[in-house]
Amino acid sequence: MAVVLASPLHGSFAAEVSELVKRTVGEAAPGAVGKVPLIVHATGGTTWDAVELVTQTGAKAAVLVGFGEHNSFASALHTRAELEAMGIPAVVFHCPTYAQCEDTLKKAKRVADAASALLGAKALLIGRETAQAAAARQRFQWDVEVVSIEDFEKAVEAAPPDSAALKTFDDEKVAKITAALRDLAAGRDLAAIQCFPYLMRNKVTPCLALALLNAEGYTVACEGDLAAGFAMLMSRRLTGRPGWIANVVYAKGRQAAFAHCTISLDMVKSWRTMPHFESGYPHGLSGELAEDIYTAVSLSPRMDKIVIGVAKVLKSGNFIERACRTQALVEIGDVAAKAPANHHVFIPGDVTEEVKAVAKLLKLEIVEY
Repeated sequence: MAVVLASPLHGSFAAEVSELVKRTVGEAAPGAVGKVPLIVHATGGTTWDAVELVTQTGAKAAVLVGFGEHNSFASALHTRAELEAMGIPAVVFHCPTYAQCEDTLKKAKRVADAASALLGAKALLIGRETAQAAAARQRFQWDVEVVSIEDFEKAVEAAPPDSAALKTFDDEKVAKITAALRDLAAGRDLAAIQCFPYLMRNKVTPCLALALLNAEGYTVACEGDLAAGFAMLMSRRLTGRPGWIANVVYAKGRQAAFAHCTISLDMVKSWRTMPHFESGYPHGLSGELAEDIYTAVSLSPRMDKIVIGVAKVLKSGNFIERACRTQALVEIGDVAAKAPANHHVFIPGDVTEEVKAVAKLLKLEIVEY
């Protein structure tokens, strides 16, 4: 929802803008804004109202919308300048006219929602405490609860097989892992599991459970990677899908190959199970990517830098012998030189503008492929 600000000098025009906002993204009262409010400058003369709204509500950042009528855009730009002078990040979206603003309003709302979700997120880490978890708490005020592998094993042992997993994969071990993960992830924004300690002790991977739960609307990352989980949660808020975590397998020039043994079932055209790559244990997941274009993002280990690039898929499926089971060869940019970490999250479509806006709101250093 958006807060609409207008000068009383522009009565009928402001009412038209308010009506558009209501039917497009919903209108909120000024006192009901969240951590990153969406503010529509319907007219000029609204900068100080916007600054007061942000400061008095304790908002961490702001998304502003302006258009080319009634000094709307001028006020939005002035608000951004004043907020940034105070150390509060803000981004501005522009429409030529308010009547042409529906798509931009929806985009701005997705950005505000994503940034809000990434501040103060409730996360679960299955495994042991990491420096990354500490960074998430400090930088983004995350509530990260750590559950040991031993306690997770007990939860799996006690869980009845998950009916959806049993129907999808016909494997009782996978179904019990799914049930335990579903229970622990409930009520949280995201979860991450340090899967290698678990598979080495239990000779079965959590990969299929993650693939199913991510397709159902949970956001679950593998290898205990909360930075990748951050990107997946961003993807979920921007596109409705969780993104695909992938390892960099090969990079030369503008081409790179990525692979991983799990991908959300709603992000592939088709899939099949295979033995997990490194261990040979059951199961890895091989899938053919459903989209041709992705926004690939990678966060540094301490979650202070993000690298963003558009990836054009040249080939996907399972075509590299010694690599994780879902694979993609893409045209992207100089991954070898610029990657801040191994894991990249592939977000469906070209949403670079939105990702850069979210990154700015959260004070991340931005690098582009």
